[in-house]
Amino acid sequence: GHQYFIDGTVVQGAQRGRTIGFPTANVETTNELLPPFGVYATTASLDGIVYPSVTNIGVRPTVDDSGRVSIETHIFNLDRELYGAPIRVGFVQRLRDERAFESLDALKAQIQADCDRARTLFERLSL
Repeated sequence: GHQYFIDGTVVQGAQRGRTIGFPTANVETTNELLPPFGVYATTASLDGIVYPSVTNIGVRPTVDDSGRVSIETHIFNLDRELYGAPIRVGFVQRLRDERAFESLDALKAQIQADCDRARTLFERLSL
């Protein structure tokens, strides 16, 4: 009867997201069950406030070849330091599979499209 969520802590990442205009909270979690790799419309709860967001779960094939699984959440309209903060990421709707892009520009365009799609969804849900 409620959305799946993961609890975690915001940890420092490579800070690539902020260089392309989409800063992310890198979530470290002890949850053993993660949704399948992909991009999701999500909510991010910080200090009792729920923010709309977009989350990627996967191995970031365009920018990383280590194969390490990461959880990265871009929180809409939030610009503050979050390192060490507890966070709850709630999964609202799957947007697409994770995939490799031919360039950072193509990745950036897709992230913008993902954010636009999530914002439209959140407007319909009155989040």
